Amino acid sequence: MALKEIIKNRIVENETADLKSLKEMYAVHAGATDLDEESSLGHEDFAKQDESRESARSLQGRINRAQNLLDAFLQLDFGPKSSVEAGALVLTDSLNFFVGIASAAFEHEGKSYIGLNTDAPIYEVLRGAKAGDEVVFNEQKYKIAEIL
Repeated sequence: MALKEIIKNRIVENETADLKSLKEMYAVHAGATDLDEESSLGHEDFAKQDESRESARSLQGRINRAQNLLDAFLQLDFGPKSSVEAGALVLTDSLNFFVGIASAAFEHEGKSYIGLNTDAPIYEVLRGAKAGDEVVFNEQKYKIAEIL
């Protein structure tokens, strides 16, 4: 399997796992909004119910955003690229970027990779760059070795 496909799949796996965790947290908070009407309930019980309901609502928003971002990422054109754009895997002399979705850094075969959203400030510096270019962001220099 090609490196670009491996890294893309790893990002999708990581984002899917994060989405699953959010859904599990949502289930816990949503379940806490159900009170047993047979038992005696006090003011504190209703306050906790309201808190759980608000947490569940917030988590549902996060779930929706994460799902939309993942869906948009999966719709990108992952074909070969000659410059930095969405769908590109950018290999540099230090950190490697997959452009299209923000995701946590991870290691693969001794090299660091991170998902990068096109809204990220560093993307403005990288956008349109080609193999052989050097870019500087926050006093960190990146020499682009290859763009896939």
